[in-house]
Amino acid sequence: MKIIVLAHPKDDHAAPVCWALEHAGYKTACWSGVSPAQQEQASLLINDHSCITLGTHRLESDDVLWLRQSDSPTDALPSANAASPCSAFFDALICMLENLPVRCVNRYSASRMVRNKAVQLRLAAASGLKTPATLMSNSPAAVRSFFDQYPDNAICKAFASHVWQQQGSDDLTVTETFSLKREELPADDEVFTYSPAIYQEKVKKQFDIRAVLMGERVYSFAVRTPANSLDWRHDAALRKVAVERIATPAAVEKAILRFAAAAGVCTGSLDFAVDRNGEWWFLEINEQGQFLWLDDFCPQAQLLKKFCAFLTAPQDSRQSLEERQGLFPSIEEYQRSHPKEEALNIATVSADATFKSLEP
Repeated sequence: MKIIVLAHPKDDHAAPVCWALEHAGYKTACWSGVSPAQQEQASLLINDHSCITLGTHRLESDDVLWLRQSDSPTDALPSANAASPCSAFFDALICMLENLPVRCVNRYSASRMVRNKAVQLRLAAASGLKTPATLMSNSPAAVRSFFDQYPDNAICKAFASHVWQQQGSDDLTVTETFSLKREELPADDEVFTYSPAIYQEKVKKQFDIRAVLMGERVYSFAVRTPANSLDWRHDAALRKVAVERIATPAAVEKAILRFAAAAGVCTGSLDFAVDRNGEWWFLEINEQGQFLWLDDFCPQAQLLKKFCAFLTAPQDSRQSLEERQGLFPSIEEYQRSHPKEEALNIATVSADATFKSLEP
């Protein structure tokens, strides 16, 4: 068995996971997309024995593919774009993966579908998870109508995170979710037409939850910030959060597993808000969301160990992840074994680095 990770070798999750797997005796490789470099060349042979070669690694039937970064690296070449031959070839390769007898974590088709926030919310509600009322629109009339229903109890967020760095500055700016009242809406309707956004009923929360799905297991963590911030990611980056393991309510866990089955994913990071009545409200899932940072704040979580156990578990295994996690080293051991200067710092690497990971 080989574990091949679709990511840059320095990706902040691929690097420790590959190290831990190799420490336990498994063969690993990273492949970060199609380019002229030998390690990023690829071949797809279609005949009676179709096969794919990524870099120097030919896929075999018992291999595991972790699609950590499953988007086409369109910046691999200076002139590359979404319609380039490299991107088209990458698309052919990645779509073919789930048609070969290898295990994909997650399947590309499921990954693409579940990233759609509208699809997420629809599937979550149909699976029994509580979801806030949501409007996605660039229609001024629709937006104003929504705020007639939630004049003082709504939030606004972008469809995708935006990160930028002003020339000559070391500071990075990241878009965040923010509260918005009807009286604060711009008077000019044209603003809405050029800026599609997500408007959502605000959950009056006690704290946040990040839940990590690994197969049939759900590991949930309460995330608390000093001021109960609407968006905790900035506080997490500044290490101003308290994280603790928390039991997932049985009804919520069953609904998460129904949602995962409907979406076709076997792993992902889910965000919830817990309201003042203790109800869990589903906000979103990032199917390749960050989870190793939880080990840093809550060492007893041992998510690096559990994820390695999940990736390498035989399909018919009856062992729990907890029973197998002892085969692998912890994130603390990884950090001790690597000089501090090797650690990746989001503030000190180029803004367009292919291995930079921003979602916490």
